[in-house]
Amino acid sequence: MKVLIRQATADDLDRIFAWIAQDNPKAAADMVVKIRERIAFLEIDSLANMGRPGLDPGTRELIEYPYIVVYEVHENHGEVEVLAIVHGAQDRKPAGK
Repeated sequence: MKVLIRQATADDLDRIFAWIAQDNPKAAADMVVKIRERIAFLEIDSLANMGRPGLDPGTRELIEYPYIVVYEVHENHGEVEVLAIVHGAQDRKPAGK
């Protein structure tokens, strides 16, 4: 599978790095590497659907504690689209619920 990372997702990684780096730049770099390594597993066809079902219909979620990688698998295009990376403690309820 080809993994596509949205610009907003790349921005999420930058924010994660900046937040952690305030206290520990090495830990920040290590966390970003761990998240990227987790995302890389999605390139393997048999692992593309390995994440749990997501909150939004059609999405899946991978955990790289304490972060959640939200993605969609587009089997017909041979692509996995990474939509967002959020902190597990973040309120993720849709508006109005």
